[in-house]
Amino acid sequence: MQTFKKILLAATVATIASAQLFAASPRRGFAVVIDARSYEEARRQVDDYAAEIGKSGLEVHFVIDRTCQPDSLRQVLRQLWGQPKAPIEGAVLIGDIPVVMVRDAQHLTSAFKMDQAAFDRWESSVPSDRFYDDFSLEFAPLGRDSLHPGCFYYSLTAESAQRTRPDIYSGRIRPTDCSGTSRYEKLRSYLEKVVEAKRNPEPVDQILFFSGNGFISESMVARIDEKATLFEHFPWLERQRSGISYIDHKRDAHIKPRLMNEMQRRDLDFAVLHHHGDWDTEYLNNLPMTNDTKQQIMQIKMYLRESMRHAISHDIPADSARARITRRYGEFPDAWFAGADDPKTRAADSLYLWDLDLYLSDFGRYKPECRVVSLDACFNGSFHRDSSIANAYIFSPGRTVAVLANSVNVLQDKWVDRYVGLTGLGMSVGNLAKYAPYLEQHLIGDPTFRFASADKRIDVDELLRQDSPATWKRLLADSRYPALQALAVEKLFRRGALSSADLLRTFRESDSHQLRMQAFVNLTECRDDNFIEAIALGMSDNYEMVERFAANMLAKSGDERLIPAMIASSIRNNTSERVEFSLKQAMPMFDGEKLIAEFERQFPETNYIDSETVYRLIRHSIEVNAKRWTATMKSVMDPERTKKGRMQDIRAMRNYHVHFMVPELLDYMRRSGDPEVQQAMLEAFGWFTLSARRDEIARTAFDMSRDESLSPAVRSEALKTYNRLK
Repeated sequence: MQTFKKILLAATVATIASAQLFAASPRRGFAVVIDARSYEEARRQVDDYAAEIGKSGLEVHFVIDRTCQPDSLRQVLRQLWGQPKAPIEGAVLIGDIPVVMVRDAQHLTSAFKMDQAAFDRWESSVPSDRFYDDFSLEFAPLGRDSLHPGCFYYSLTAESAQRTRPDIYSGRIRPTDCSGTSRYEKLRSYLEKVVEAKRNPEPVDQILFFSGNGFISESMVARIDEKATLFEHFPWLERQRSGISYIDHKRDAHIKPRLMNEMQRRDLDFAVLHHHGDWDTEYLNNLPMTNDTKQQIMQIKMYLRESMRHAISHDIPADSARARITRRYGEFPDAWFAGADDPKTRAADSLYLWDLDLYLSDFGRYKPECRVVSLDACFNGSFHRDSSIANAYIFSPGRTVAVLANSVNVLQDKWVDRYVGLTGLGMSVGNLAKYAPYLEQHLIGDPTFRFASADKRIDVDELLRQDSPATWKRLLADSRYPALQALAVEKLFRRGALSSADLLRTFRESDSHQLRMQAFVNLTECRDDNFIEAIALGMSDNYEMVERFAANMLAKSGDERLIPAMIASSIRNNTSERVEFSLKQAMPMFDGEKLIAEFERQFPETNYIDSETVYRLIRHSIEVNAKRWTATMKSVMDPERTKKGRMQDIRAMRNYHVHFMVPELLDYMRRSGDPEVQQAMLEAFGWFTLSARRDEIARTAFDMSRDESLSPAVRSEALKTYNRLK
């Protein structure tokens, strides 16, 4: 019989009931964590949901929370994970389960770098369920939020692991009282939808991907390669009938209706939406590019009207606003400003601009039917708020049951489709999220949801439970499913069964985009000569994402052996838009004189039509970009600069690793008698995890962590930096 165990969290933790409901004693368990009121209000739906999970072979543990204490919940989940019989592989957090707001851990995010001292902690903390699913992380409590009582602040300690690698997968189902329905009504409806989806599993055979305005430099090469890679992920879609469709924001002046209509297709299984975002907005379009003169004039007039309205709303006199516009753009006819204060014109402009993007308020008429949605955008998954875009997707009347989304801002250049093809071979969406474990990325919805496997012989969730090295080795040699090969590389690497030389060999020899990407990502953890060689090779990879990641690694490494590959890509005629952007970002991290010397060596071998002009343009670009951050780093050490200014420049070190200046920056930090400056510099140096100067920084940090003449705060930060770099 399947066992349901109900655990009540009160002043103490105790097992209070055990009822035999279903067959077999499973090897793995799953925790349904729910607050007492939500369980009372939706008992039938929750029990039905748990029963469907039980039918999959998992032993379901109910954890009913009455304490609203994150530490108690984490302790129970850790115990359930560590128990010898049916340890849990995942958990779902339903209802009013405490939200942990993590501080002092921005290095575990992909991009979030808000100043914790300058901004309110509600805005400068990261809502993250890594607190509940990654037990290697250690936290110190900082108290409850007075305005948002469901939120609790925690600081990542110096002794903690300094990377995320969840032990279990998790999902968050947090309905709220918004949009005219109660949280409990939303919960009941959602769980009924999930139960229906579990009882009627379908394969992945219809996929959509979308690219919005300004995303990864609007690189069409990236989008072309993305479709090719999606066919690698889902090889059974290589057929006569279309299974993978694409929408670009440039297709229409207002792409929103087309995207919404596509997302309302009842046969759509998986959608990846690349765009910018906020907690209540999916940013889709900008004002459309046009070659029509009348349209261009119309847009200029609208811009001028909106500029005047903005000025008035900020108490800026109209003549001052016009003078500012004239200084920037030149004179415009008076008639082009007309209508700024006309109600009808204002309404028409407002509607035009409103329809450029998708908002929470659109969900009243927008009912997405796509089963699983990946929102590759900032803030769309801000589950700590009263509402969010991700919540709107799962609590809409449509068929959507799970959304991958981010609680804060997110890096554009990340491996967003990692293992996505495995969802078509029996991987749960919770496990999919587990292997993309940034602090900010979450699965909103049911983490146990699975599509029917396209190959009945393969069940990825079962493979993960067995975790057999022999099986992973066999799968690595089987090229039918590159996504499964990539997972095999990851699992074997974690076991120490693949060396960096093995990874480099795979990177050199594989014709699979995914397998090369996996080998490259694992090589970043090796940080040895093979990693450096992979970066150099990656700068001419035929997969744009690998090439782009290699360009980003140039900046993070700063190894001078990479200069030839960097310059070769910089002088290439047809480098893609996003790679070119990344190269310009990397140039300031190297000694400019060495870049110019290599440019002078390589350029004579090119064959441009107007060689002299191209020579001047590229050389000028290298000279300008190479100097961009040198002055800022020098100002960190400038005694004439104000402390506030120097602290701002120190923060810039987190993003911009000027490696060749590390020795003098370390020397200044050691000699500085200001604990605040030392602590800030140590924190910034903690971001140099891939730097060619990493060992030098780590030694300094370790020595400072043991120096009793330094303040406790400085020593603690030094220890955290050492642990980040070692």
